[in-house]
Amino acid sequence: MASRVLHLAVLEELMKDMTIKDRNRLCLGCILPDAYSPNVPKSDSHFKIFVCGKSKKTYDLDGYLSMFREMMDDDLYIGYYLHLIQDLVFRELIYDKYQWNSKIPGNVERLHNDYRLINAYVIKKYGVKNDIQLIPNLKNEKLYSIFPFEAEAFLNDLARDFQEEAEGELFFFTEAMADEFVTLAMENCRKELQTLKEGKHYVDAYERSWLDKPVSLLKTTQNTRDLGGYRTKDGALTKEEVLLRSDVQNYPSEEDYDYLKKHRITTIIDMREANDVARKPSGFAEKEGFEYYNFQIEEGSGVPESVAAVPKIYLNIASAKAMAKVFRCIANAKLGVMFYCTAGKDRTGIVSAILLLHAGVSDKDIVDNYVLTKEYGRERLKLVHKYYPKVDMNIVTPCEMFMEEFLRLFREKYGDTENYFRIMGLSGKEIQMIQSKLA
Repeated sequence: MASRVLHLAVLEELMKDMTIKDRNRLCLGCILPDAYSPNVPKSDSHFKIFVCGKSKKTYDLDGYLSMFREMMDDDLYIGYYLHLIQDLVFRELIYDKYQWNSKIPGNVERLHNDYRLINAYVIKKYGVKNDIQLIPNLKNEKLYSIFPFEAEAFLNDLARDFQEEAEGELFFFTEAMADEFVTLAMENCRKELQTLKEGKHYVDAYERSWLDKPVSLLKTTQNTRDLGGYRTKDGALTKEEVLLRSDVQNYPSEEDYDYLKKHRITTIIDMREANDVARKPSGFAEKEGFEYYNFQIEEGSGVPESVAAVPKIYLNIASAKAMAKVFRCIANAKLGVMFYCTAGKDRTGIVSAILLLHAGVSDKDIVDNYVLTKEYGRERLKLVHKYYPKVDMNIVTPCEMFMEEFLRLFREKYGDTENYFRIMGLSGKEIQMIQSKLA
């Protein structure tokens, strides 16, 4: 993400108001995450984790602190932690504010050349020094146990940042953006160090997570996702590999069967109506090792008449009689559950929303979970537009308003999920069993 010179520039500003014991260890720690071997995934050194149903990534700040908490009075480990903070700030700056696209071929190389072009400016303005020394016995440090750093080669390469004269013109990253990053990162690092003393975070790594490339968990589907990894109101994350939401499962591969069995997902709930099931039977209907159920929900199987009608249809889905069977089955499943409809958008989206709401997940994340179907189901939406040109794509394409309005209507009618489940006929024990599936 940010260049090593930029990381060091942030430290120079930070050290003006920071008490340090060992400047060399602090500076080495701050660039050490990038001292990775080309043969080893970089993410290993940056504590990257998946959140939000494996659809987003972020840096595991809590995981780092848990592993090295007793070391956090050591400048080497503080510097390493500050690198992660700075990269979160940098990612937010260039991706969110300036809309940089790393997927365009050549853009990463162009960005790195921009770094080389502005190195001299950053070094002079912030007084960055080329004086970092390799510490003795680095391989004996606890940090080294997580990753095979190539620090010596990296420091030799760093020296070239102070010597080479890059050629070409700036493509994207400017001196003004460098100054903006240094200011923002320094302030975030300073506040993070202050709040850490109180056992808190200033930088919320979960809120700063970014969308990963949408990839279905199964090979033969477009929209199979995990409901785990969503933050609840008590700060915990919903359990992973317990509840999966999906689109239709007509022809699962052996690899798909193996994936589900490996992750102990053995209860399959099909919410399609009778005609769809008869036309395209589920690949799990008679598959050994799985318990397959078809709870037919007709509501949501067709196209609503208008955009305004979508949230009302969603409330009808939630109120369908078969919904009691769906949630009762989820509650009583011995192991994990996968539930699906056709596109994994409407009926599946409403079951997902109610489950996440019951687990204490925020409305924002519930809406985001729903809207992600637009990313995962992009190819299916293209086919709908191609073969059904008269269908209003605004009706069938997920948008925030649909789920936001559904949540409002749901609360207006039922109050909360516990009351909803009771009205649907579930027992107190079953309601608790649903809660335990995720929270």
